[in-house]
Amino acid sequence: MKPDFEGSIPMIFLAGPPGAGKSGLGKKACQKLKLRFFDLSTPVINEQSLLSQKEILTEVIAKRSADIIALPWLLQQNKGIRTLVRRSGVLLLLWAHPLDMQTRSGHSEPLFTPSPRIKTRGGFGRNGTGCREFRSLDSAADEVLILVGSSFDEAFDDLRNYIVSIREESLESPIIRAGLGDWVDEWRQSYDISKNTANIIVDAMARYLVHLRSEGKSPRTLSGVYSDLQAAGMLVIMYDYPKGKKAAEVLELFSDPPWTIEFERKFSDSPGAIARYERNLKGFAHFLKNS
Repeated sequence: MKPDFEGSIPMIFLAGPPGAGKSGLGKKACQKLKLRFFDLSTPVINEQSLLSQKEILTEVIAKRSADIIALPWLLQQNKGIRTLVRRSGVLLLLWAHPLDMQTRSGHSEPLFTPSPRIKTRGGFGRNGTGCREFRSLDSAADEVLILVGSSFDEAFDDLRNYIVSIREESLESPIIRAGLGDWVDEWRQSYDISKNTANIIVDAMARYLVHLRSEGKSPRTLSGVYSDLQAAGMLVIMYDYPKGKKAAEVLELFSDPPWTIEFERKFSDSPGAIARYERNLKGFAHFLKNS
């Protein structure tokens, strides 16, 4: 990510099926906030090949010629594209009831795969989130804005507030951007640890999470790393007593997956969870060594 002020603010990519409001809401929000909007979900672009759409998107990202970009449905289905946009900014999913989207989209062919286990409202679930397409995008998106039952003006207000929040958060410290703001106070209250030492540990973990996000890691992957870092931090504080140590000495305590046996005893004895813990902590140690 660029070190300058403008480069530190991520581009926001709007996802969601045809009719979800990407074009209309995105355009109005950008007009209100005086931001640059690029609509890749227009009928003309939607009719082009995946390769052609990808080339257009790649050029917009490379030139940073927009602040908000509406993604066409075809691009959203490609895992490589999802990784690309997460590396370049924030993927925001807009979602309303699939049957409403079907009507507004103008598409005669089905947009969604009904779930036979969910019988309400045409098989898509009460909030329209019971279909495979939602689950796929939900697991990939950084943020999800559910617009079920919202009027256009209400949806616009929600989207505008999300955009403002995302852009403001990007200028905060890594701890705030990674959502670890409570860890310092929680650890100080629960353990015999100074604020400075807690800040050293949490800041390093936050920088690692921000780094992983910039590499395009999925929210599901980040959630696992988040949990394992929290567990490792608690174990180090409980058993290694980093009181009075310098920053480098504190972070050296994470040079190998710390207290794996205690992780198994206190958090999970699942072989999969233990393997994930070791893998995530090795990644954190590698990041610390090279940062």
